[in-house]
Amino acid sequence: MLLSIVIPAYNEIQNIERTILALREALKQAEWEPYELIVADDASTDGTAEIAEALGATIVPSGKRNIGATRNIGAAAARGEYILFLDADTLVDRRLMEGLKRAIEKGVAGGGSRLIWSEPVCDFLANLGMKSWVIVSRIFRIPSGSFFFVRREVFEKIGGFDEAYFISEEITLAKKLKRWGKVVILRETAATSPRKMRQFTRCEFARFVLSSLLHPRQIMRNRNYLDIWYKRRP
Repeated sequence: MLLSIVIPAYNEIQNIERTILALREALKQAEWEPYELIVADDASTDGTAEIAEALGATIVPSGKRNIGATRNIGAAAARGEYILFLDADTLVDRRLMEGLKRAIEKGVAGGGSRLIWSEPVCDFLANLGMKSWVIVSRIFRIPSGSFFFVRREVFEKIGGFDEAYFISEEITLAKKLKRWGKVVILRETAATSPRKMRQFTRCEFARFVLSSLLHPRQIMRNRNYLDIWYKRRP
């Protein structure tokens, strides 16, 4: 069964090589063939696309500056029965890919995995936030955008990710997906980068959380409020 892996990327020169190499090694160890790797390049200016292409990825240009729209563009180029959306700063291993293979063989509509940080994080609030998300994700079967897989046929029928949203597009997709079949959260873990914790201050996170609680629809639909997700800092 062909698996299509779509990585949305914007200025990911510090992460893309590590992510692709870890992915390829995990697929090799899990004896997964065939698969295709698609990088949806969202107007990168730092050489992300060139590195990914040198590592064997098919590059699909986006330029939408919208994570859901960029994932959709990558998915439009996919040929596999299932699509795995993997963030450019997220690492997978053999156990996770074997868990994914077992879920796909059962014919699930889609799902995700547990998440952990890819490196130690000393910030109490950051760790609390991660643990809270893992619990909520498993209870309500909400995959994270960092590792989200879906049967392509179903994905196309429900119209893909809602491009009106600049964040939380995976939550809206998961709600629709449950109407078409089983959605699972794998016990195996994907390791995602805590870089936002280094790049943005607690005050910036607090302002974002408060604004989101007061005006959730306005925040999710306007990129101007979402620097934490759409800007890169050294």
